[in-house]
Amino acid sequence: MKRMKIALIGAGSVSFALGALQDIVLSPRLKTEVDLEIALMDIESSHVNRTYQYATEMFTSFSHPANIWQTTHLEQALQDADFAIVAIEVNRYFYWSQDFHIPRRYGSKQIYGENGGPGSMFHTLRNLGPMLEIARTMEKVCPNAWFINYTNPEAKLVEAISKLTSIKVVGLCHGLDMGIHQLCDFLEMKPEEIGIEGGGLNHFGFFTKIWDKVTGKDLYPLFHEKEQKANRLSHFEHYALSRTMYQIYGYYPYPGTNHVGEYISYAEDFYAGLSLQFRYDPMREQPWKQGSRTPEFVYCANGSTLDKGLFEKVQTQESWVEQAYTFNKENVRSSQEYAIPIIEAIFFDDEILLNAVNLPNEGAIKGLPDDMVVETQAIVNGQGITLKPMTVELPTAIIGTIHIQGTIHQLLLEAFEEKSKTKLLQAILLDPQAPTYYQSCAMIDEMCELQKDILPTLEWK
Repeated sequence: MKRMKIALIGAGSVSFALGALQDIVLSPRLKTEVDLEIALMDIESSHVNRTYQYATEMFTSFSHPANIWQTTHLEQALQDADFAIVAIEVNRYFYWSQDFHIPRRYGSKQIYGENGGPGSMFHTLRNLGPMLEIARTMEKVCPNAWFINYTNPEAKLVEAISKLTSIKVVGLCHGLDMGIHQLCDFLEMKPEEIGIEGGGLNHFGFFTKIWDKVTGKDLYPLFHEKEQKANRLSHFEHYALSRTMYQIYGYYPYPGTNHVGEYISYAEDFYAGLSLQFRYDPMREQPWKQGSRTPEFVYCANGSTLDKGLFEKVQTQESWVEQAYTFNKENVRSSQEYAIPIIEAIFFDDEILLNAVNLPNEGAIKGLPDDMVVETQAIVNGQGITLKPMTVELPTAIIGTIHIQGTIHQLLLEAFEEKSKTKLLQAILLDPQAPTYYQSCAMIDEMCELQKDILPTLEWK
């Protein structure tokens, strides 16, 4: 059998690493048609060992013959790999809570700070160095391998790798599929019954076509009718902003409020859970000080979040991780992510259509630069991954909004390479959720001091 090596970089990741391993163990072709080697790598030995123990138990229970091993050495894991699945983040919620609170303290109206807004720019700069280290190591030890990325900010990082290295890279996100489920809620149909065309920027995409797969009928008129009738408060956290944007632009966006809202200035009114984001009491707590509690991450305000008993035990990140790593064969199911389908299609030269990938545009979305990383449908086969050109042009206002982000991408690369706070300031001042000039300068200085152990060293130039 032909040999295949998959390296999981950031193997301590609970969601994406475990999801990828479950998809591998459930794949008949990766069990019987290849001599499979899986290298698990993480900089934290305890994390990678935890994943290794789980994977060993799972693959044994499925009588899967894959050779699985663990390491904390990047080059060793990547040596002669065919595919690298990457999901990295250091102390995620600790730094994300800073990305959220500090820009807002200085006047930014950002609502999330993960992929868009000033907070996302520090998120990008933290991850750029490690991501480029992975790609440049691949250039040395597995130059023909595919870099399959799940790390955010997705578009910014994939664009950096595509511009600064020779590695084949693709970014994956399930945000468009979340949007499909929203469409189905309105249409009262099943996901497999509707066809879509959509795209834009990761976490800021729009459905330009919706149709019935059986009849070919355009479903937007029916969607419009049902959206007008639907309760205005239903699923408010996820749908309210999207419904307003549909009224503004004529196309329904994805994936939901706290993601699409990162790229616009008017999202705050549609996010009821804003005050819950990484909530803490400044009279009682000083988060980010040694030994202090990292504020808990609240994705949205919904019944399960708000309707808590007074003495109900709060699930901690530690308890969630412990639960995730407790193996139960009955709980092993497909993650519905795209990494393993991509690997199979490329390796076995099958041809598949994917709902959304992140790649350099190359004309797939009209009005956007060719070298900017965008998100839309793609064809995958033995030749690689190719974006499928969108047949409907996005409205000028949407293209303009995305264009701003593309310029921010470039400025962040320049800030990273030139070690320049000034270039970072230029990027921040372009953003729709930017503070004032004076506030932005002070914010940059504070964030660079607060995150100095993990950010690249930047200077005013």
